[in-house]
Amino acid sequence: MLDGLLKKGVIELPEPKRPEEVGRTADHKYCRYHRIVSRPLEKCITLKERIMRLAEEGRIILDLDEIVEVGHVTVQEADESDSEIDHAAILEGS
Repeated sequence: MLDGLLKKGVIELPEPKRPEEVGRTADHKYCRYHRIVSRPLEKCITLKERIMRLAEEGRIILDLDEIVEVGHVTVQEADESDSEIDHAAILEGS
């Protein structure tokens, strides 16, 4: 999901607080959003809250029914057509 949001320019990564940890992706506690070793992306509360805020603002559409059925989230920028929907793994289930 993060990759899709970054690719579409809907979200930007924050400045890393510990630049020396950027790229330490082999560490199981590496957060790709914050680019630090702290907790994995799947447990990043900040990113989850950011995604929910984007949905509340109408900037993206989350298909929550699909989460229950297949463990995925549908992300669509609010002003795009249905033919350009991206599917990405939900943060909780990856």
